[in-house]
Amino acid sequence: MFLFLDVASPIPEFHLIKDKKIIDSIKIINDIDFKLSDKIIPTYLEINKKHNLSKNLNKLIITIGPGSYTALRVGASFIAGLSQSMSLPISVISIETIYQYLAEKNNSIAIYFESSNNQRFFSYQQGQKFFHEKIEKKNHILLKSINFIFFNFAYPKFIEKKLNSSLFSVKEIVLNNLPKIEFKKNLIIKPMYISNNSILN
Repeated sequence: MFLFLDVASPIPEFHLIKDKKIIDSIKIINDIDFKLSDKIIPTYLEINKKHNLSKNLNKLIITIGPGSYTALRVGASFIAGLSQSMSLPISVISIETIYQYLAEKNNSIAIYFESSNNQRFFSYQQGQKFFHEKIEKKNHILLKSINFIFFNFAYPKFIEKKLNSSLFSVKEIVLNNLPKIEFKKNLIIKPMYISNNSILN
């Protein structure tokens, strides 16, 4: 059984995967008045009690961003602690990982990703290098070479031209690509925090 913690998406969730299917999902927070750090352990204990994860859990998966610095930090700390205490291997899923899966059938794409705390990002690849832009203004100019946008929540209406687009789901991408995902023990989790202040990157 795999435990997938998604702290990059707008609503942090636990997903339990067994036999290549999601058998349970539970939102960690769905109210802005609650903090992820306050709710993540009680929510895990709830799903642990229901599915006896102490005996049935084999692997861990976590999203590492880009996203909210606080959410990524809390999630990484939680998964690292769980991995060490239960001696479980971890796989990390970044927007770059997702890009590789989505770009298999599409060229010249960009990913528009909305995260928790109203944070928004564009990610794309030029040559062998990835670029991540944090969106803080209403208008944004994309590279002319981009002709397709994948988005995880809503199409970015603020860009200057309408492009072909498609909604994607992080959990569906993870589920569909499980055989390709690599797991490692004692993995150091490095969240991707993107800021327009170059000093913070």
